[in-house]
Amino acid sequence: MAVTPPIRHFLDELEGLLDSKDWPGLDRTAVTVTSIHAAARVELPHRKPDGLGIELEVHDQTVKVIYWPEHVTFTRRDEALKFVEMLGDGRVVLVVRRSPVWTSLQSFRDNLALPFRKTSEPWLNLKFRTERCHFGFID
Repeated sequence: MAVTPPIRHFLDELEGLLDSKDWPGLDRTAVTVTSIHAAARVELPHRKPDGLGIELEVHDQTVKVIYWPEHVTFTRRDEALKFVEMLGDGRVVLVVRRSPVWTSLQSFRDNLALPFRKTSEPWLNLKFRTERCHFGFID
């Protein structure tokens, strides 16, 4: 697949963001860009094996930022870049609350008390537990 001009423009802006940030946890040599259908998939891996990386799906009209198991779709590319910057700077925390029937995901930014995103899914689990997933490429 040939990369369309809107996708190429976003990839150039993303590369500029990555060049401007000092994220020692980002494995720059392992950053990959692949084409899937009519989009580009970008993987920003963490240097540490247990570190949480970030993935992006860049389409002509949208950018999906994936921080597993959550994802956010943006229609404005500048907002997507700002969110990638927040994730890379370690300003986003994902709280996963598991119960036997439902799993609730809450994303918090900048240590605020209210989440900016809530998702609930019918994921079966064996027991109750809560996990806090810290994203970011700063050590």
